[in-house]
Formats: sequence, structure tokens, C-alpha cells
Amino acid sequence: MPYTPKENKRFLELLIAERELSLPSVFAIFADRKGQINRRAAEAALLHLQTGELFTLLDTEGRETWWEDPVFERPDEFRLRFNGIDGIENLMAERFNDLIDAERITEIAPGYVWATMRRPEPLRIVGEQEGAAELAERIRAFTHQFAFDLVTGQHDRIRGLFSTRAAKGQTLETLLTRIANLEKEFGPFDYFDHVEVIAVYNGDVAGIDASAHMKLPKGVHRNEQRGDARFQIISVRTPNGMFINEYTVSLAIIEEDGLFRIVDASAYSGY
Repeated sequence: MPYTPKENKRFLELLIAERELSLPSVFAIFADRKGQINRRAAEAALLHLQTGELFTLLDTEGRETWWEDPVFERPDEFRLRFNGIDGIENLMAERFNDLIDAERITEIAPGYVWATMRRPEPLRIVGEQEGAAELAERIRAFTHQFAFDLVTGQHDRIRGLFSTRAAKGQTLETLLTRIANLEKEFGPFDYFDHVEVIAVYNGDVAGIDASAHMKLPKGVHRNEQRGDARFQIISVRTPNGMFINEYTVSLAIIEEDGLFRIVDASAYSGY
């Protein structure tokens, strides 16, 4: 059975706090209730966490070594040394970081420039382009507020943000139940990041090709659509706040009586 992010979190916190760990103390984190360790699963988990040279496996002579038979047969002869988090953080950052627009760089002085950044993920605009950027920012702010209230447990503040016309089963309680079940494996989702607007629906969109639209519940008109957005909920992260293990929450947002409302919310792995 693979190890869960809860073990990853305990390992990461202990490694950063202690800087060096004996291998038996590492294996204790991944052992079952009988003190047994699944070698294949432990090796896979540790190799994943070693990404970006987070740590090095050393023998008694201080030589770097690899996850081979002696490591598991004689763990007392090995230890882990923490190297730093910049490598793993840079690898995670590559999934989301904005890109420098090479055609829009203004040099102020040698070695000092103002660079215009562009987002790597395109914004899908259904309807009118004029005003779409402003709508996207409004959707982002709404989603950011929702994410904050969700992970801080302020559920009464977001209960009313779900439309009464939402799809069957798409209520706040449905989402909270899903997250509670996931937390048995991931540990508490007490942080969020990477709020992103995927699409906006601006102006009269009723006549636009059906494939561009949300899957709307009965009774919701296409012209009530406003945006699709998503964010990460995070249980395991570095001390700098970069995610190691995460889950994604997506929102389908409409407008009712001048206010944003949610008609669909789901949590899923990936991004």
C-alpha cells in the first residue's frame, strides 16, 4: 500500500527541523502499527521526496549512496542529510510561475530591468473581449475569498454562496464531506494557493457554440454564466509555503441578482 501525504508531512517537518536523520528514525515514520515497513512503497515515497536534491542518503563514511539492498537490510549504517528546499521548490514552481515576456523588457541600468510577465495558462473568453479582464479579476477575488473561508473553517460565510439551482448534490456539505474523506489520507487541508480563473463568460453568450459552455443545471440560462475558476487546497508544504502534496477545487460561477453564486464545486487530484 502506498504511503499517504500524512507520512510525507511528518518526514518533511522532522527532516527540516533536525537537518540529519538516522535511517531507522525515517523508517519509523513509514512503518505500520506492527513496526513493519513496505520496502517498495517506502522507497517510492522517499524517492519522490528526494526530488530536487532535498536530501542525500549517506553511509557511515559520509559517502553518498543509493536505495539498494544494504540500505534496507542494515538501516543503522545510513542517514539522511537535508540539503535545502530550493531545488524541490523550483521544480514545483515551474508548473505555475509567470513567464518573462522577452519583447517587453525595459533596462533601467546594467543588471536592472523592468520585465513584463505573462501567465502561461490562457484565459478562455466566451463572449465579448471588452471587459473580460475585469470580469476575470472579479472572479479571482470571489474565488480567493471562498478558498480562504473554506480552509479557515468559516463555512457559514460561504454556505450562502451556492445557488439554490445548483446541480443535484453540489452543495457546500457535499464539498465538505469530500474534503473530510480526503483528509484521512492527506491530513488537514489548512492552506490554499494558486487561485486561477480558467474561463469567463462575458455579455451575451447564449448563441455561442455549446462546447464552450458550462454544464448547467436545469433552470440556469447561459447568459447567467460568469466564470470557471480553481485553486489548490494544501496539506503538505515547505516552510516557504510551496506545496508538496495538494488537491484542486474547481468552481463554476454564475450571477444571480447581481451577485456571484456557485452552481458546481468539485475536488479532484491534479490541476
